[in-house]
Amino acid sequence: MVWSLGLLAAILLPLFPLSWAFNRLLTSLPGGWSQALAVIVLPQAGLELLRFSHIAHHVPPSWRLYGGLWAVFSSLLYAFRAITAREVGIWTRLLVSSGLALAWLAWLSGAPLATVQVFALAFCVPAALLFLLTAALTRRMGGAYLGLQGGLVVALPRLSASLVVTALALLGTPLFPAFFVLWRSFGQLPLAWVPLLMPLPLLWGWATGRFFQDLLYGDFRGEPMTDLGRMTSALIGLVLFASLFLNLFGGGFGA
Repeated sequence: MVWSLGLLAAILLPLFPLSWAFNRLLTSLPGGWSQALAVIVLPQAGLELLRFSHIAHHVPPSWRLYGGLWAVFSSLLYAFRAITAREVGIWTRLLVSSGLALAWLAWLSGAPLATVQVFALAFCVPAALLFLLTAALTRRMGGAYLGLQGGLVVALPRLSASLVVTALALLGTPLFPAFFVLWRSFGQLPLAWVPLLMPLPLLWGWATGRFFQDLLYGDFRGEPMTDLGRMTSALIGLVLFASLFLNLFGGGFGA
């Protein structure tokens, strides 16, 4: 029973290869609010299963090492796959899967479950916003593929700016919540883990660079479109600021 709950947790808090079910579920949902809600709720449900099963008491020390290595491998794999993604929803799914795999590393290293929950939310909140922005882009263009028309920043400046800021939040750029939870969690790991984790920010940066290149550069060749509303853009910024505030003063980095 304990290990069955742990297996289910590895699906809801995606860990390769069980992460295919997590990504498959997100893909099957209608774009927008349903995906945004699922990407927040499912990982938290997985963490609650870990709490309910008390599986931490049944994991031998050697398994913690191998589990941590598998979590790093899963994160690197999804980060590498995100480099070639051109659809915003797919890019988001791959990057949030990469980030959430590291939640297992934090948990296996002995971090309190409440801290791991904050860790997961730091990636899931920006991912949820990106799913909503993907839906907004799809409504305007018929799809959320980047690089087909080029220079979307010219036609949709507020939507493009929202995509850029939210993507930076997802990737753990300094001043965003994911940066602080990564800093805190990695600071508790042995130095021997550092070389294994060093390629990760490089892959994330590479994937983000390709994402921004397709979004911002080039000559726009499409029809005029209605941009994102000012209030909607401001609300996105408010959500990101609120998540940073809660992380700093609600038990994340400052815990």
